[in-house]
Amino acid sequence: MILIGQYDSPFVRRVAVALREYRLPYEHRPWSVWAQSEEVAKFTPLRRVPVLVLDDGETLVESAAILDALDDLVGAEPALLETPAYPALRAHAARCEAMASFAAVVQALHVDV
Repeated sequence: MILIGQYDSPFVRRVAVALREYRLPYEHRPWSVWAQSEEVAKFTPLRRVPVLVLDDGETLVESAAILDALDDLVGAEPALLETPAYPALRAHAARCEAMASFAAVVQALHVDV
C-alpha cells in the first residue's frame, strides 16, 4: 500500500497510526497538495490528502473512509472499532467525528453558531 500526504496533516497521521496499529506495511509518499499537486492529482482529482493506494491499485480518499476500509480489511478482531459486532458503535463514532470536524472549522473561522 502507498500512503500519500504529509504527516503534518492530522488526517494523514490518523491513517498512518491505523496502518501501524494494524501492522500493515506501506510506503509513504510525503507529497504536498501544493508542491506535488500534479502527482497527487494522478490518484485523486480532488487533490486532497490522505490518499491510500491499495495493493490492487484501488485508490481510497478521505481519512474516515480509509479507516473504515482498513477495519474491513483486517477483520473484526484487530479492528479499531468492532464494526461487525457493533454497527451502532461505528455510526456513533462517525457522528462524533463529524461533529468534532464541524466544531474545529467553526472555531478556525471564529463563527458563532
